[in-house]
Amino acid sequence: MARETTAGDDGRAVGAAITARMRERRMSQQALAAASGVSVATLRELARGTSSRRAQDATLAAISRALGWPDDHLLTVLLGREPDEVPLPVLPVDQQILEVLLRIERSLATIGAQLIPPAERCDSVR
Repeated sequence: MARETTAGDDGRAVGAAITARMRERRMSQQALAAASGVSVATLRELARGTSSRRAQDATLAAISRALGWPDDHLLTVLLGREPDEVPLPVLPVDQQILEVLLRIERSLATIGAQLIPPAERCDSVR
């Protein structure tokens, strides 16, 4: 979760869409969290639809993907527009897990690239 909501954002519609899709797919919040890489706490907050904070676009995209929707589906709902109903094929669980692991690996690589190598850290202290 991140920035303040803006006029026209429909958090309740996002919550209703997430809840309905989870029910339709018989998916728990824990399963959606694992498939999307989004915490259960964030999913609960979004499902309630009453938060004063707006989710990051990347968070909405990850949840959309995990629910078998195009990446922009929940963002479109949030903005009060009708999403295109072209469902993505449901990936097998092992493929979903692989995608989550690849996202984690990319995130770690990004973090690692931002770290200062130990040798440079010692030089800057002197």
